[in-house]
Amino acid sequence: MSQNNQSHSYPEAKLPLVVDASSTPLHLGIPGAEGWEKLVSDKGQVMEGLFRALRKLFNGRSDKLNSVDAVYYCCGPGSTLGLRLAAAFVKTLIWESEGKTMLYQYNALDMAASFPNNSHKLIQAPFRMGKRFVRSGEPLCIGKKEIFPEEKAIGEYPDSLHLPGMRALSVELPADKTLKYDLEKVSGLEVLKQISEPIESPAPYSPEPATFKKWEPVIPTKQ
Repeated sequence: MSQNNQSHSYPEAKLPLVVDASSTPLHLGIPGAEGWEKLVSDKGQVMEGLFRALRKLFNGRSDKLNSVDAVYYCCGPGSTLGLRLAAAFVKTLIWESEGKTMLYQYNALDMAASFPNNSHKLIQAPFRMGKRFVRSGEPLCIGKKEIFPEEKAIGEYPDSLHLPGMRALSVELPADKTLKYDLEKVSGLEVLKQISEPIESPAPYSPEPATFKKWEPVIPTKQ
């Protein structure tokens, strides 16, 4: 996504659904105009946790999953497997609605930058081994994302806040530089509409193709 300070014009949805598996715990929610009608989380693996959270989300409600007419999908960054499973779930919803469900996508870095009382303009998150994302720009917009080697990202952008990752960093960060990813802080659709873009199909955030070491056949020597 490119930097964009203009919010899109969105048709009003009767039952929007947020699907965010970019971190642990994963979040599912029904956003309102200025907050959440309901927001649930699950600390388990996405394969099981997504459906546990879904049951919890609709428990006690008169509407059902097939009433959802708009989905906000978080594309990451995060665990590729978790993001793919969440994307498959969203694709199923779109397919079953015969394309009638509106689909929007947002980046977790833009979401984190829009948490209230956050004055930092730089947010970092892990990418692949030895690399980090650096998100710059104002809150409540689609910011600029760049990829840097870990040492450069941490050394040249010391004022950044950092989203946690599964891998340990080469340096220890102060506690006040880490940012808990918690959607409860967000003002529902008021934020989502400013950091999301309409898309045709959900896809995990991967600005660089994966690289693999070329396999070289080796003939074993005789002993």
